[in-house]
Amino acid sequence: MESKLKKVGFKEVWASILELSERQKETDKQLKETDKQLKETNKYLKEKFSELKDYIQETDKHLKEKFSELKDYVGGIGRNNGDVAETYFYETMSNTMKIGHIEFDFIEKNVKRKNRRQNIEGEYDIILTNSESIAIIETKYKFHPNDIDKVVDKKIPTFRKLFPDKKDYKLYIVIAGLCIPDETKKLAFKHGFWVLSQAGGTFNLEHGDIKTY
Repeated sequence: MESKLKKVGFKEVWASILELSERQKETDKQLKETDKQLKETNKYLKEKFSELKDYIQETDKHLKEKFSELKDYVGGIGRNNGDVAETYFYETMSNTMKIGHIEFDFIEKNVKRKNRRQNIEGEYDIILTNSESIAIIETKYKFHPNDIDKVVDKKIPTFRKLFPDKKDYKLYIVIAGLCIPDETKKLAFKHGFWVLSQAGGTFNLEHGDIKTY
């Protein structure tokens, strides 16, 4: 049986070429359209990313400003509470000028001194003085245990360096607070401090074995 092959003429070949050409043009058109859409999408995403970045930066700036305001507010409350405690104990001690059995002649508050040669400085809330003794009263609205460490490690040694004219004086330490936790009291007694607290409109003075520095 003989197979019959269909003869393809020029017209058929040319028609196929034209068809392929049209398909290629359509494909190129679709590719260009797709590329255009991708570019537009990319442009849109860049714009949105820029807007989001600006929004995040603005939000971050706003949060930092609010945090700074809150920090200042809380710090202001702390300073105000500290001022209330200092004023209360200063006025109270001004009326008595006495700690335990020791009477004092002078009282000062917010005492600041700087030693230029040694490059050290210190500030003391209240200082009571007589001819042979000095009492440093450190005041806090609430006296925490770590505040005791600051007195021992910094306030006392710095005082001796800043006031060499008082080197032969007996130095007593008093911590005073409108609120003093039991843990703070125990630590203060351990170091030989007096503990001065507010109680029913007056003050309460407690101590263990008193130590001079």
